[in-house]
Amino acid sequence: MEFIDDPQFGHKKNKLPVFLVPIIMFAILLIGILVSKLYVSSVLDQPSDEIEAFE
Repeated sequence: MEFIDDPQFGHKKNKLPVFLVPIIMFAILLIGILVSKLYVSSVLDQPSDEIEAFE
């Protein structure tokens, strides 16, 4: 297969090993879930004094 733009990076020398791709994708997914849970818990655990001040 010929590339139109003839890339020099990532196709010959610095190629990511195939077995690392699903590991990296799974790690990113878990990090995203963890960050979203932390954000939701921090929003829900706000003191009630701050919430009543806006009403």
